[in-house]
Amino acid sequence: MKKSLLALAVLTAVTGAAFAQSSVTIYGKIDLGLDVDSGNAAGKSIRLDSGETAGSRLGFKGTEDLGGGYKLGFQLETGYCADSAAGAPNFCTGSNNFMGRQAHGDITGSFGHLSAGRQFGISYLNLATLDPFGTGLAGAINNVVDPSGIRLNNSVAYTTPVLYGLTASGEFALGEQTGNWKANREVGGGFTYASGPAYAGLTFYDVDNANGVGAARRNYLLGGTYDFGVVKVHALVQKSNGSPTGKANIDTLDLMGGATVPVAGGALMASYTNHNDKSLADHDANQLAAGYIYPLSKLTSLYTAFARITNKNGATFTVGNGTAVGTGNKSFNLGCVHDF
Repeated sequence: MKKSLLALAVLTAVTGAAFAQSSVTIYGKIDLGLDVDSGNAAGKSIRLDSGETAGSRLGFKGTEDLGGGYKLGFQLETGYCADSAAGAPNFCTGSNNFMGRQAHGDITGSFGHLSAGRQFGISYLNLATLDPFGTGLAGAINNVVDPSGIRLNNSVAYTTPVLYGLTASGEFALGEQTGNWKANREVGGGFTYASGPAYAGLTFYDVDNANGVGAARRNYLLGGTYDFGVVKVHALVQKSNGSPTGKANIDTLDLMGGATVPVAGGALMASYTNHNDKSLADHDANQLAAGYIYPLSKLTSLYTAFARITNKNGATFTVGNGTAVGTGNKSFNLGCVHDF
């Protein structure tokens, strides 16, 4: 009996040590809101949308401590529709497959961070940091600004350790087309600086066209934010060009200025974006947006937002949100988001 108890104690101690070195977290988000679009020739669209601030999701992430300062990690994340039973191919997120939001493995150490799989692009993460709306809600600047490869399949990304607030990153994603390895190949990289109230990011993104003979789109993004306490200012400039297969050449310049202001325990957001199309199409547009997020707790917030796009010269941009592309040039959001 004593030997059995001793063996059980030893087993418990060993198992506990193993669990102490690794962990798995289940997390998620449920976001439901009223969406009222107008400005479409067919009339208004009134909907209950899932994922207006960002897609409703369920995810798993974990780490294992290898010792010596090295850690292995993974992240698997799928979207879902909180307002319906819709499943593949969209899961209310625009991602095409189960676990289509993210699915990657990682290793971290003194050398930096290396990850591989399906993951967010470096330039898109920079854009999301610069946007007062975080690329969600009606005010998302990617309604008119190209988001530079939101998620990259078959990708490998590397980020250096932080040095005086500065990091450098690079990514490479294979198109995996037999006989033409350059087709749909994606390359990106950049530098970011974050220290105290200041953030700055300079990134680029390049995706080859389906023929592998030129850039389908090439984006250069520069921007920054600074938190003065009473107001946080946001600004960016993005230059885009390219030759998509079978489509007209791209030549655009985007400028955005915005602010986030603490008001009554919440955050008031506003931005103005100018999209200057310098190609022959000349499809210019301006977007003006305002929104407010009020936290009910650390995990739950109420939100509202409104945005209007002024299209010029035949441009057809629509006001979307975190998951929907929108149906008209004006949109109003009102909803609640809970993280768990």
